[in-house]
Amino acid sequence: MGSLSTHILDTAHGTPAAGVTVEPFRGMPAPGDLPLCSAVTDRDGRVPGALFSGAVTQAGPYTLLFHVGPYFRATGAAVADPPFLDTVPVAFAIADTQAHYHVPLLVSPWGYTTYRGS
Repeated sequence: MGSLSTHILDTAHGTPAAGVTVEPFRGMPAPGDLPLCSAVTDRDGRVPGALFSGAVTQAGPYTLLFHVGPYFRATGAAVADPPFLDTVPVAFAIADTQAHYHVPLLVSPWGYTTYRGS
């Protein structure tokens, strides 16, 4: 059974990013599109459990929206107004609907990177 999970590391502070809202979408979201779900990272920077699994896992393109702007403002990080990074979109594709996909985000107020984790 396929599934999707994520975690976020704050590279500016060297800590997990707790309290970040994450929203998965099929494809690239357009204004007004509703996410498949919405989750908030815990103190370890992880979304508890899978964002989705099983029957909702379909092959094709997806986008994760990471709402990091509110997180960095809450940490007291020196961010511009508006922030350079407010919502980080990570576009990727699921090819194997039986596999587990883990898409982490490493982020600072000024840049980010991602990879396919395990």
